[in-house]
Amino acid sequence: MLMMNVFFLQEPNEKPAKRENPHKYLLYKPTFSQLYTFLSASFKELPANSVLLVYLSATGVFPATHLDFEGPYDFGGVLTNTNRDVVNGETVQKRNQAQKEMHCLHPGDLFPFTRKPLFIIVDSSNSTAYKNFTNLFGQPLVCLLSPTVYPKSVQDQSQRGSLFTLFLYSPLLAFSSICGLNSVRRGLWERAQEFLRKVFRDIGQMITRSRSIDQAFLQFFGDEFLRLLLIRFVFCSAALRLHKLFRESRSFPESYPELPKQDTVESSLLQKHILELATMLDVQSLFWDDSLESY
Repeated sequence: MLMMNVFFLQEPNEKPAKRENPHKYLLYKPTFSQLYTFLSASFKELPANSVLLVYLSATGVFPATHLDFEGPYDFGGVLTNTNRDVVNGETVQKRNQAQKEMHCLHPGDLFPFTRKPLFIIVDSSNSTAYKNFTNLFGQPLVCLLSPTVYPKSVQDQSQRGSLFTLFLYSPLLAFSSICGLNSVRRGLWERAQEFLRKVFRDIGQMITRSRSIDQAFLQFFGDEFLRLLLIRFVFCSAALRLHKLFRESRSFPESYPELPKQDTVESSLLQKHILELATMLDVQSLFWDDSLESY
């Protein structure tokens, strides 16, 4: 699935202004030509002082070979639909191993659209292909990338949907999911939601006060919706890092540009908040607690 939204940029210190719902394109299993047509239309329609949000959720496409020099078409990407990409009635196939996968949205395919502010979310088994970006035109550019590997117990719940996207949509529901909680009492749920609002305020301050964070994050922080996505992304990253089942680095989200970990996803204050939330839900044994592990 691919979704594109148009948002208006504000400075981080500006008071968020109410705006109309952004223009959206929602594409389900598009071919590359369909996808590129709508990307181009969105780019053309983008008003001044706006940002294009692209959400990609698709199967990962991996490179057949690794080269000494790797460019933006050598890391694979996400799969596009092949059903309608035909020549003379027959589906076009890759001819040999040396050629690139044609039914794939490569990172390099998005380079032309970085002439304007671009915010990308990739939920895929090859999401990390999109951290190999080069900001050629100096415009704000951020990519939020899903984990590429999940613990088996989490994979078994995949029919419920993607864990990464769930964290961006409903963080408490996603947190409950990785803790194996199928239900939470209403009163406890409301207390936890109120606590999360405090956590999110603190994450917002971590981002804006960091001296080493890339300016692209701050340039998008003025938009209420994009700010919420960034905050939830940091919460997701921190929660998975503390969870005992998530042991591989590939099980953690990544971003382009990279976030300063000590100021955000590995912040001691944020780790303390996550342990407090786990204690509130009585699942603290599932998380690493340095204060306890040292005894």
